[in-house]
Amino acid sequence: MTSFRIKTTLCYLMVIFILAPAIITAAVGFFSMSGFSSGSVSQYARSAGKAQSELLNQCIGEYENMTELLAGNEKVKAFAQSGMAGDENEQKFLSSLLDSMTGEEYDIRTITVLNTDGTVIFDNSGLLSPGEYFYGFEEMENLSAGQTFISTVQSPEKFDSEVFFLAQQLQNDNSERIGYITVTVGTEKLTQLLNSTNYGQQGNGYLVLSDGKDTVFNFEGAQSQRISALAVGNPDMSKIFKSEARESGTVFDYEASGNIGSYGYITGVSNTSWKWISIYPSNAAISQIFIPLIVAVGSMLLAAVIFALLGQFLARVLVAPMKRMVHSIRDIQTSRYSTRLDNMNVHGEYHKIAELFNGMLDEICLSEELHKTVSEISDNMLFEWDYAKESMYLSENFIEMFGITAEESRLAEGEFLDKLMTPEFADEFNKGISSMLKNRNGYSGEYQIKNKSGVTLWFAVRIMCVTDRLGEPLRIIGVVTDIDNEKKLELQLSVRASYDFLSQLYNRSTFERECVSEMERSAHSRVCIVFVDVDDFKFINDRYGHSVGDEVIKFVSDKMKKWVENSGFAGRFGGDEFVMCITDPQQIDNVENMAMDLIDELYSGYHSELSNVTINIRASVGIAIYPEHGKTSAAVIAAADEAMYFVKKNGKANYHVYRPEDSDIEDLQHTL
Repeated sequence: MTSFRIKTTLCYLMVIFILAPAIITAAVGFFSMSGFSSGSVSQYARSAGKAQSELLNQCIGEYENMTELLAGNEKVKAFAQSGMAGDENEQKFLSSLLDSMTGEEYDIRTITVLNTDGTVIFDNSGLLSPGEYFYGFEEMENLSAGQTFISTVQSPEKFDSEVFFLAQQLQNDNSERIGYITVTVGTEKLTQLLNSTNYGQQGNGYLVLSDGKDTVFNFEGAQSQRISALAVGNPDMSKIFKSEARESGTVFDYEASGNIGSYGYITGVSNTSWKWISIYPSNAAISQIFIPLIVAVGSMLLAAVIFALLGQFLARVLVAPMKRMVHSIRDIQTSRYSTRLDNMNVHGEYHKIAELFNGMLDEICLSEELHKTVSEISDNMLFEWDYAKESMYLSENFIEMFGITAEESRLAEGEFLDKLMTPEFADEFNKGISSMLKNRNGYSGEYQIKNKSGVTLWFAVRIMCVTDRLGEPLRIIGVVTDIDNEKKLELQLSVRASYDFLSQLYNRSTFERECVSEMERSAHSRVCIVFVDVDDFKFINDRYGHSVGDEVIKFVSDKMKKWVENSGFAGRFGGDEFVMCITDPQQIDNVENMAMDLIDELYSGYHSELSNVTINIRASVGIAIYPEHGKTSAAVIAAADEAMYFVKKNGKANYHVYRPEDSDIEDLQHTL
């Protein structure tokens, strides 16, 4: 298959290099001839259209001359000036005058005199009654003096077919407008003229006439059609048949060309909304160059066949050594690099390529052996994802640890280590992989992963993305290290650093740090600090010994843990000093009762099994609330401490809520 592609490529190249100049020359000649022929046909259609349109212009010109003649007639002006039809003799005279201008040869239906507001004064046919509003006056009401207006096609109720009218303004001797003269014309004569406008060798070119608004005559052999109906299936019909005035004045722009289906068209220019369109077959230009085109294409095809056969023969000679090389490389792939290219001295170049290729295979094999050896003697677990082959390599200790195989593993969400993690760790792991692939860099993290036995352990994962010269990923190489012992030791040290060993409460530094965080989170809420000092603790140590003293410390700690459960946290500042941070709003509102209950519980006594003695523990309690008694954690703790010392100075075994004037008061506000 590979050799076939090479041979085919060589054949194509030979054909391209030999025939390309000929094809380009032929193409340029074809397009030149086609363009010249198309221009010739287009120019012929334009000339024929103009020639045929002269018949239409002559017909419409007669109507215009008739309208101008009537507009200058004094009798007509007199009727318009008076605004009435006059006596019977005058009506007969005017009727005789107008009747002489109508007839079947002109297809004039009626001639009408109007006053300035469009009302009929006189109509020679009797179709329009005096005093009746003229059917097309809205179109002509802005008619200028001396201008002959040609309306669009109308279908008035009193006429049995489609008509259009010509109109001109009537003026008195002072050039003042006194009315209008209109000539209503049928469309049959125009239709007859259009039917005789065929041109070209086969007579398949013809002329179409449009009123520029919504009627077109002689399109596709129809006497008349509505432009809006034609535009339903083809919106371009409106652009072709309707009129658009130029900005320069009343001249309408019709000099356009294009295609309507299999026909081309060219339009003319007019000073009215009416326009003619010359229709001709689009393939007229191609038919003129059809025979030369067939001869040229046949010659090129014959040359292509000859050169393709020649190229195939030459390709056989060049491809034979390459074909043998491809077969050898396939054998090498199957045998996992144990096979080598044959060094038969058929061609000097082939022999040299074989030597270089075999040397590269030796280096690859050595590299793989080193990689495997390092993986086996190392505690690190290795994995490697090959993007090109979409395959995963896992070291033996990796498979042994996690119980997953390379065949079931893919570097995709839910198909690798993340399926052995909690959802939180899995989400963090997948985000790290995505970021690494996006930035083409390395990534590392520490995760809890279940091993093959279902035990969750801590592992460190380090991953590196290897890219090609274009920066696209080739391989993802990762190292997984068991850090469970180190991580647990780290957590133990962290706990020891944060807690008081004897009481298992926060130590002073941890309590102060947590207190700062709590007040930052509760910027708009209250936080209460309760400072507790065991009274006469030195006496307990001296009388019963330090072992009993330690039991007392644990007893007090347990009581404080109970009070802050789910509502805050507690800490030991050292010796006999304890602090509670209370965050529950209800407990803060009831903190004084809570302090009394705590004092009572401690005083109820602790029985030491070690010394077989019951000790009534007395405590002094100071209370301060954030933000009333301080804006910072340190200020509130200091206020609670000062309130506690206030109790110490005034009899002990009581509680006190901090007030700034405490140092000036000698007596307690609250007693047992």
